[in-house]
Amino acid sequence: MTQRAAPLFKPFDPDGQVRVYVRNLPHWRQPGATYFITFRQADSIPKSVLAEWLDVRQRWWQANGLSVELKESNPEAFDKAYASIPEGVRRAFEREQAVMLHEELDLCHGSCVLRHTPPLQQVVEALHFFDGNRLALGDFVVMPNHVHALVLPHEDWQLEDLLGSIKKFSSRQIGTWLDQQPLELQPHGPPHTRPRFWQHESYDRIVRDVEELVKFRKYIADNPVKLDLPEDQYHYYAAPWLDNFAQRPSKIA
Repeated sequence: MTQRAAPLFKPFDPDGQVRVYVRNLPHWRQPGATYFITFRQADSIPKSVLAEWLDVRQRWWQANGLSVELKESNPEAFDKAYASIPEGVRRAFEREQAVMLHEELDLCHGSCVLRHTPPLQQVVEALHFFDGNRLALGDFVVMPNHVHALVLPHEDWQLEDLLGSIKKFSSRQIGTWLDQQPLELQPHGPPHTRPRFWQHESYDRIVRDVEELVKFRKYIADNPVKLDLPEDQYHYYAAPWLDNFAQRPSKIA
């Protein structure tokens, strides 16, 4: 068997090939990039908050010449129009969206199924399962209702497909565990089925440079610390291969 080369962190190349598409959130893709990703339980954001976000998003689209009708009727044309908006304007909007998401997740809304050891370990196993054959797994933390991770997809794999596999792999096992639990442990959102344990869309961002890699490694390490979570309600992992490119956070719970 041919051994894969050690993972290599590459900063974002502003002149390189980039694919941008928009669902509820904008998503950027570049071959060889490392991504900071966040995926969450389907009931982790209250409906009232989601409605507010939708209103903010649609108002921003309209202010920048985009329409909901175009997005629904011709997504490719919408993505092209979105990409034509000046980069600084887009980046400011994307930062605002990211801040709203991550601040709300840290409030630990919903059933927080992942604070329980069996489902938490299922997510940990799912992340490690694909490490080395579909992706290079970087640092990650499994929180009570969401996951943050750094990942480098292998050449033949798209990030969205990898996330779909991880979610499917883990939700099947978590669903089996939930079927055996009392009502008070069930998710509070849509009726639980295996595909709906996780919110369909995930957040992702290409790591721009080493400085940002350091920032994301620290954010992942500090996330359970700043919420003062008991050690049995989260799982933190630091990937040794990333130590070659960015210093590992020194303050770890």
